[in-house]
Amino acid sequence: MTSKERVLRRERDRGRIAAQEVQEKSTNMTGTELNAVDDRIPRFKEAVKKMNMLERPVGFVCKSTAGRVVRLLQPYDSTVYTGEPEELQAQFGFVWSNDPAKARPFIALSTSPYMTGDCCEQNEEVFRSKIDNNVHAPSVYPDGWEKAEA
Repeated sequence: MTSKERVLRRERDRGRIAAQEVQEKSTNMTGTELNAVDDRIPRFKEAVKKMNMLERPVGFVCKSTAGRVVRLLQPYDSTVYTGEPEELQAQFGFVWSNDPAKARPFIALSTSPYMTGDCCEQNEEVFRSKIDNNVHAPSVYPDGWEKAEA
């Protein structure tokens, strides 16, 4: 094994350990904390290739192709239901961040409403929810949102 191969292996091992630590701590982490370490959270498609979501524990954290951090709420057979978390809202809870830099495009989900302080993006602007259980877009219910600096 060359020194370059050893370094790459060591880095892969570090990354795997860091990802495992996030999974172990994720149930006690806020959405903002999880989004801050989203580089250590596996991508949904890769996670499905590695293991069926039927075998994953409730609370398993992954990232949709759209970059949204999600928690598994209900294990399901991912060989039968092959959609992204955005299409499987009963199976996944979306994890929003208070950090404007981590804002993702707004999606209306009654199962994962935005809480006070959670950020979203709409029309290339970042907004922060002013209320709990907010399921309305900033353009639809502007009183529920304020502009946030990204």
